[in-house]
Amino acid sequence: MEEALRSRLLNDGAVAALVDDRVDWGVRKEGDPYPAVCLTLVSDPRPQDYKGVVGMRETRVKLDCYAEERDEVKAVREAVIAAILGGGTFYGTKFNRAFIDAVRDLGALAATGFVHRDSIDALIWHN
Repeated sequence: MEEALRSRLLNDGAVAALVDDRVDWGVRKEGDPYPAVCLTLVSDPRPQDYKGVVGMRETRVKLDCYAEERDEVKAVREAVIAAILGGGTFYGTKFNRAFIDAVRDLGALAATGFVHRDSIDALIWHN
């Protein structure tokens, strides 16, 4: 699911137009320009019943959108949300509709000045 989600974002026209190839899991690359998206796996339970692992599961992912300007981070945030909401099969992974649990403005001062960061908590159903 992780690589499929990253590929899904990288190959979405609206997201790619804003961040190019700057969508990464974990920590942003040092010196990487803005705007960018950083993905973090928050929880990935593996539900089971008496027959074994249940096929479809809900994974919580935090998607942090970074930009130097407020309007720019809002555009990245909305493009990312639009890219993950719909269901379908992407890069070998079946996704159901994602649910946006929270959006937070976490902008802060950085070494290069103020950086806008909007953080999205998404509940992504997949198998």
